[in-house]
Amino acid sequence: MKKYLLLVFTAGWLLISCKKDSELPTAPPLAYLMVYNGVPDFYGANSMVLVNNAPYGPRSYNDNGNGLVGAFNFSKYTYTDTGIFKIGFTDTTNLPLNAHKISETLLKFEDQQHYTLYLLDSLGFYEILYTRDDVKPDPDHAKIRLVHLSPDMGAVYVKVDTTAINTISHLAFRGVSDYATVSPGPKPAIRIMYRDDITGEEKTLVRKSVPLEAGKCYTVILRGYRQPIDGNVNKTINLSTITNF
Repeated sequence: MKKYLLLVFTAGWLLISCKKDSELPTAPPLAYLMVYNGVPDFYGANSMVLVNNAPYGPRSYNDNGNGLVGAFNFSKYTYTDTGIFKIGFTDTTNLPLNAHKISETLLKFEDQQHYTLYLLDSLGFYEILYTRDDVKPDPDHAKIRLVHLSPDMGAVYVKVDTTAINTISHLAFRGVSDYATVSPGPKPAIRIMYRDDITGEEKTLVRKSVPLEAGKCYTVILRGYRQPIDGNVNKTINLSTITNF
């Protein structure tokens, strides 16, 4: 009799547990957002990022929320709601009512998607660039893409060591390439190349050695001025790399 009661109790408990599991609330839709300041004039200064006029966080030049981005940095995605949002950048980190918006736009974020916002400077006019970052990793290769944020530099293309990446070619300012599959390596040289306007000669604009791991996806950012107006060497052309996944 005791054994029978135990079996009935156990079966009843399992039914209740299954019912509770089936009634668990569905996870709310979420997107993932990273913000990068690509404007050299914010070197040593900060812009406040606004989402629907609410402060999201400050960003200085070459900052993605993890601090200054060097040759190799990890992503800094944060959760955000889905839907259409008003995104803005200000000229200071003061409260929104006391700050001047330098750029603003409406953007849509979808469930389980990763996005990066870039503040860029078109020689005195600020703009917001927006990318969807999701890509399927390749277990045997690395994947890279290029974002061109240098306003006074013309079209460029990419070589990894001496191998040209055919899918990243003739990329102009504001351009974002597709992800390209490349061979992994401990520290291959990523070279940003261009052709001389007069001679047509191939030249290296800038190079950085970056570890590229199989199964990882990277965004390479060309940033800064070829000729900074104020002569500040911290604003000259350079490369930053973010590991997206």
